[in-house]
Amino acid sequence: MGGIDPHSYTDSTQALTTHISLSLYFSFSTTTLNSSAILTLSSTDYTGNLSLDTRSLTINAVADADTLISIPFTVSPHADPIKGTLLTIHLNSSHSRILIAFTTSPSSSALQWLSPPQTLSKTSPFVYTQCEAAMACDDSMWCAEDRVVEEFVMEQPIPPYLFAFAVGQLGFREVGPRTRVYAESVPSMLDSAAREFAGTEDMIRQGEKLFGPYDWERFDLLVLPPSFPYGGMENPRMVFLTPTVIKGDATGAQVVAHELAHSWTGNLITNKNNEHFWLNEGFTTYAERRIVEVVQGEDMAALNVGIGWRGLNDEMERFKDNLEFTKLKQNQEGVDPDDIYSQVPYEKGFQFLWCIERQIGRPAFDEFLKKYIATFKFQSIDTETFLDFLKANVPGIEKEVNLEVWIEGTGIPPDAQEPVSNIYTKIVSLSNEFKNGRLPREDEVADWGGQEWELYLENLPKSVEASQISALDKRYRLAESKDYEVKVAFLQLAITAMCRDYYGEVEKTLKEVGRMKYLRPLYTLLVQFPGREDEKLLAKRIFAEARDTYHPIAQGVVEAILSKHL
Repeated sequence: MGGIDPHSYTDSTQALTTHISLSLYFSFSTTTLNSSAILTLSSTDYTGNLSLDTRSLTINAVADADTLISIPFTVSPHADPIKGTLLTIHLNSSHSRILIAFTTSPSSSALQWLSPPQTLSKTSPFVYTQCEAAMACDDSMWCAEDRVVEEFVMEQPIPPYLFAFAVGQLGFREVGPRTRVYAESVPSMLDSAAREFAGTEDMIRQGEKLFGPYDWERFDLLVLPPSFPYGGMENPRMVFLTPTVIKGDATGAQVVAHELAHSWTGNLITNKNNEHFWLNEGFTTYAERRIVEVVQGEDMAALNVGIGWRGLNDEMERFKDNLEFTKLKQNQEGVDPDDIYSQVPYEKGFQFLWCIERQIGRPAFDEFLKKYIATFKFQSIDTETFLDFLKANVPGIEKEVNLEVWIEGTGIPPDAQEPVSNIYTKIVSLSNEFKNGRLPREDEVADWGGQEWELYLENLPKSVEASQISALDKRYRLAESKDYEVKVAFLQLAITAMCRDYYGEVEKTLKEVGRMKYLRPLYTLLVQFPGREDEKLLAKRIFAEARDTYHPIAQGVVEAILSKHL
């Protein structure tokens, strides 16, 4: 066996798939897909077993795609909780293309089916995937017998986790020569999204100046229903977004900047497997902040770095009893990636690249980045490949930056750095004064937006009095903020301080959004403190009532939190 991924049955000694052709028939009444996949193999004369990953699928048939002669296959009787179920196709003679007919189940975890009441429009059902794991481009459409058929073709190779689709009653707005914003056909949502992301083309152009040509033709955006479990997902040509990034002041475009940056780092160059996830997210966080710096200014980029720095330090506390997951390159054998998802690959990865930039200078690092992207485009690589390329192209870097400490070491290396900016220093100073009972004056916060408030709140002491929380909210109405980053940061403080006047807002928030960035800390704080039985009962009740509105990935995360503490 030539296993290359601890989360997959993939065997590197077998033939590889070079193309895939999917036919998907959506049945909203049964919440299933009747589907077929044609796999084109890298070797036309390969014989032996072909190992494929499945989860919650019924395999109806396997055949040669050209002759339709059946091919024997077996499905493992038991599902691995991480890898799923092994499908083994027994290739006793050569086949260039294999047809697999399969049906999903209502419990298939990559799919979320929404009934009309669960959508924004309340009129039509909706289904979408999240696999962090779209295939969208030149399309044609025809309608017959109450069916709508879409056809898509994309020639650029992508890893499987970037395949995605969404089906529903959608509308769109044009916001640039390469970008449409799609959302449910609710005019107010479409208009708000178009305003929020009006500057997308400028970001694409700045990205091309920094990192080279944009190789995906289109950069469209799809705002999904509130149950979408992430801030964004970088599906090539069609980025998926949570509606919580629409804030009304265009700052939600920072999430778009991150997903855009993936067009070079993550989609164009992909980590070989999740143990090297930092190659996707550390590079993309660095690239995002370079784009933000040009488009929105150095201060905004510094705030972004500051929020990330706070988040990285919080993750060190979270993993203090399991330091393996504070490394950049991790051992994830037997570990579900959803259980250890954190800011470490993003923020420690960013800090590593920022450290190299400071050491060799930005002009030299910019040239290195362009060469790195051009060299490995449309490939999957691991950490060792990156380090070899780094040392070959930046001679002596291993003497100036301790690469082993950054990659293999736990915790935060000593040459990691907080951002340096006047506004960052001012906000952190005001946060420190809060412990002495001083609230910021209105003139001090008059020009603050969501990011300033988020940084302020996240740097407040973790243990504060309920009266202090109430006084802060009475002056600035943070619990009512339309910016979920601000609202959730405030509600975390309220729960910690047992400021129960805000539990109604906590419940409302947990029932109206499914983004795991918000679910994870709010549920955790409700249940993790000993002796707080009322809060634990509240968490159990809210989850019981809200569970069916969450994506299966989010359901699993919350269930793990509750099982750990209850």
